[in-house]
Amino acid sequence: MSDPQPLLPLSALGVYFHGVFVSLTFGLPVAIGVMLWKYWKTGDKDFYRAARLMTAVLAVNFALGAINGTLVEFGLVQIWPGVNLAIATFAFVPLALELIAFANEIAFLILFIVTLGRVKPPVSLAILALYAGFAYFSGVLITAVNTWMQAPWGVGPVAQVLYPFMPEYGPNVVDVQKLVAVKLAAVATGQPISLVVEKPGVAQEVGVVLKDPMVAFYSPYALVSIFHNIIAATLIGLAVAIVGWAFRYFKTGDQKYLKIVKPLAGVFAVLFVIQAPVVAHFMGEMVVKYNPTKFALMEGAEKTHYNPIIAFVAYGDPSKPIVGFDQFEEACLSHGDTTVGDLIKAVGLPNTLTLQSAGQTVDFSKYSLCKAGRLVSARSAEG
Repeated sequence: MSDPQPLLPLSALGVYFHGVFVSLTFGLPVAIGVMLWKYWKTGDKDFYRAARLMTAVLAVNFALGAINGTLVEFGLVQIWPGVNLAIATFAFVPLALELIAFANEIAFLILFIVTLGRVKPPVSLAILALYAGFAYFSGVLITAVNTWMQAPWGVGPVAQVLYPFMPEYGPNVVDVQKLVAVKLAAVATGQPISLVVEKPGVAQEVGVVLKDPMVAFYSPYALVSIFHNIIAATLIGLAVAIVGWAFRYFKTGDQKYLKIVKPLAGVFAVLFVIQAPVVAHFMGEMVVKYNPTKFALMEGAEKTHYNPIIAFVAYGDPSKPIVGFDQFEEACLSHGDTTVGDLIKAVGLPNTLTLQSAGQTVDFSKYSLCKAGRLVSARSAEG
């Protein structure tokens, strides 16, 4: 098997590019809606022409975003370990609904483009609202999946078994035996979980892992992330529109461009006031609580240290230390002589784990539990 590691940065770059297209997809409908509203109320054709121009940009952006998004999905499935298992379990319902949302996005965007200028502004606004509604719903669903990959809600205390510094992720709605079996099959074969579950017979042998396919929607991390991501993306898209029209004003000095900028800037200001001090604060709290390693990375906390201002914002207690990776490692080492075999025994699996379809049997009793995470990574890289 070829090593996927060199392709990971390319896949990550594709995700970031997709974020640019998504931001315009969320922000431009708001800008277009503002222009149509102003045209409806004033009859000023400058607002209508601005709406038409931004609609053309939105159409091109949507097409490019769809192409880029398809490539990103192929990259995720082929490169990132464990994605196939996530898609088949926790992400299945959100992604199935997202296909429906995406199809409706296409339909209502085409309807809006075709009817713009041929129907009254209130009708155009209604069609635009339907398009934007499905676009935002798509964002809700994708964010639910993305946040689950950062904070796997529904596995309860399972993550703490390997990583004691992690929190509990809600109720346990997984079959722990089967989840552990699949995870350790990756160690047994030296392959990413995605390739393990693709082997003929593995899915049938493992069976149903997840008991509640809706659990990804229950996560408080996902709820806050949804508001944070959608408002932030909308702000970015609006900012692009504002900068574009402002550039035209400074370039030409034509007052009609300033007339377009003012209402857009007003909407931007309202959303920014909601986002920056309110939603972003709750998002930070969620990161601190459910993604401690991400918070440590954000603060550059290789070692645990004190920062009263950050501690007050993050923990509400200025005397509390910013936990670093030294404490994370210490927590993992607290397993002592506990082995992966002990974990297998605790969940009721045989000490010598065999997944016939995976093609290999390994005795895990000799592997230290505190090194299990590194072992999985090492064996995957060897594959």
